[in-house]
Amino acid sequence: MSGIINDVKSGLKGIRGAGDAIRGTAMEKTDQAFDNDAKHPQTQLSQAQHRDIIEKGKQDIAGTDHMVGRHEQKKDAKAAAAAGIPSTTQTTTTKTTTTGAAPGTTAGAGLGETTTEASGVNSHVV
Repeated sequence: MSGIINDVKSGLKGIRGAGDAIRGTAMEKTDQAFDNDAKHPQTQLSQAQHRDIIEKGKQDIAGTDHMVGRHEQKKDAKAAAAAGIPSTTQTTTTKTTTTGAAPGTTAGAGLGETTTEASGVNSHVV
């Protein structure tokens, strides 16, 4: 039961985040339209507050999107298991070396490593 309550809370947080992003953007545009002195300390403070509202709203939306994605993955894994299709997780590591750097530059001096994880369900087309 608490899982459902947490899902509802997360959903409401995402809706509030969308509202905050819209509100912050509208307030920012209104200030830009009516402020004559962009260097005034009150104007700069107001702009910073609006940007903070927008960013917090975007973070709330992203958190909700992540929660929905987790639920979709669980649902897909359950459906695949019911259909007898194995679920897989794949990790790939790629190492790259850059050579031929111009003298006096640091490009090509190191070794880079990128790790990519992909998880999902194998699907079969019939």
